[in-house]
Amino acid sequence: MSDSLKINLMILPEEGLKIAFSPDDEWLHRQLPVEELPDFSLAGADVRCHITRSGDTIYIRGELAAQISQECSRCLEPATVAIGGDFAYTMLPAKPQTAPDLELTTEELETGYYSGDFIDLAPIVCEQIVLQAPMKVLCRQECRGLCPHCGTNLNTVSCNCREEAIDARLAVLKNFKVKKKETKRG
Repeated sequence: MSDSLKINLMILPEEGLKIAFSPDDEWLHRQLPVEELPDFSLAGADVRCHITRSGDTIYIRGELAAQISQECSRCLEPATVAIGGDFAYTMLPAKPQTAPDLELTTEELETGYYSGDFIDLAPIVCEQIVLQAPMKVLCRQECRGLCPHCGTNLNTVSCNCREEAIDARLAVLKNFKVKKKETKRG
């Protein structure tokens, strides 16, 4: 697969252009700078886009269905989860640079800009993959995680650690009692 997904706006058909492709982890890593690489690997993805035009405004509607692999946040075992959803972008011709401290409107936050005769879909697809990835990946919803004392994976083995282990710094609070204040009824 080519690294870029450049669309020539000068030859965009009147009925629009439909594109389907399947990026992989290697493609994703070539698109992003090293400091922006995600913590997951892209196990597979299917992307479908429909690009249309109205004057100088370009509309991109798409669907993403992907699988990502990452360590489970609770037990640290490998986990693969499905991500995806629909996305939409409105692209306008680039305007002169605005002042950096100027507050953007909601409409401006939902709009992208292009310059020249081409739009590259690669950054849009990368953004969607990263945005759709969950903050914490679980191998399964009922994952029991690791024992906080011995580190045993509680999904596969039970441990003999005391359930009531108390942090020594907080042990003094064990005997703390709160007196209830009586209220007078009148």
